[in-house]
Amino acid sequence: MKILDRIFGRKAAQLTYDQIATLIDGNGGSSVAGVAVTDKTALQVATVLACVREIANGCATPDLHVFRDATGGRSERATNIPEYRLLSRRPNEWQTSFEWRRMMTVHAALTGAGLSLKIRGDNRRVRELIPVMPGRWDVRKVSRYEVRYRCWDEFGMIGEFTPDDVFVLHNIQWDWVGSLNAVKLAANAIGLAIATEKSHQAFHANGVRPSGIYSVEGNLSAEQYDRLAKQIQARSGGAANAGRPLILDRAAKWMQTAMTGVDAQHIETRRQQVEEICRAYGVFPAIIGHSDKATTYASAEAFFAAHVRQTLTPWHKAWTQRIDETLLDGSGPLFARFDTRYMVAGTMKDRAQWARTMAEMGIYTRNELREEEGKDPLPGLDEPLTPLNMANGQGASNEDDPSA
Repeated sequence: MKILDRIFGRKAAQLTYDQIATLIDGNGGSSVAGVAVTDKTALQVATVLACVREIANGCATPDLHVFRDATGGRSERATNIPEYRLLSRRPNEWQTSFEWRRMMTVHAALTGAGLSLKIRGDNRRVRELIPVMPGRWDVRKVSRYEVRYRCWDEFGMIGEFTPDDVFVLHNIQWDWVGSLNAVKLAANAIGLAIATEKSHQAFHANGVRPSGIYSVEGNLSAEQYDRLAKQIQARSGGAANAGRPLILDRAAKWMQTAMTGVDAQHIETRRQQVEEICRAYGVFPAIIGHSDKATTYASAEAFFAAHVRQTLTPWHKAWTQRIDETLLDGSGPLFARFDTRYMVAGTMKDRAQWARTMAEMGIYTRNELREEEGKDPLPGLDEPLTPLNMANGQGASNEDDPSA
């Protein structure tokens, strides 16, 4: 190849790091139903985009705070440490906490894992978190229980890093090193959805008219054939010509040879693919706006509550445990927590009834209830109330005992 390049004066093209990584680990995607299924083509499917967006927004929208264990079994916000602002406000120079968390979750939900480099200061505290795009990093074992992360960008190799130098958010893992690529696992459902959409587009491009045979008596010359083909295409092609009659002469006949959109059950197939992709990503169809005739307001409200418990809670747990162990002090007094109260809060009437019941029964103090509502504590509200018709028996006097 080099000899031919020299003879013809051609310059050999250099492969980028992305292309080399694709050749090494096979991240180029697969072909299903005649279409290529990759991370980028999968995002062009509305259902995949909606599922990934809902998961990412569910991890980026709640406020993320760092707490410290305090005396009396209570906790307080650790606002005096640099990691607090790093996680809750600005993890790097270009992104806010919302943007960084949403992007990292998209990477993990779509490709299996999201990675950011830790930039440390002089005191070895993490000062910035720089995200690395999927397909521009890999992980390999250098010994039985030791791994290295290799990262690069469009300008070349960034470097090789130890696990202590990176922050990795995993999706489902098959082993302790790598994660499973969700697009590859759901390639059949995504590929069929892409193929169905293209097929439906082709129907509409032809005016939702099936192909067939236009038969006339006698032989047609080449000129007559071309002119007739152009006339048929001009009158039947495109959605604007849908419903226009086709004029036949010379005892011509039109014989249909393809199924209509109803016969092909495109709508049913596309509905089924929405449910299959939602099943693969663990998102309820009602969350992304897909519902059937059996869906009611009450069932939709139950789906929204189940979405927090079944879909978002595992992601929140993955986030907080990774932050606790790799960004904070591990088993120390610091820990991260998502503020998801707005996600699970009921109506004003239900919240008021619950707060009143908890306060009157003495289960919660009034300041604890104010904290649940995001309000500052007030003096004198730290003692639990004791109902007048309830007593623990220790302070009862003999006057109350009729047998005394």
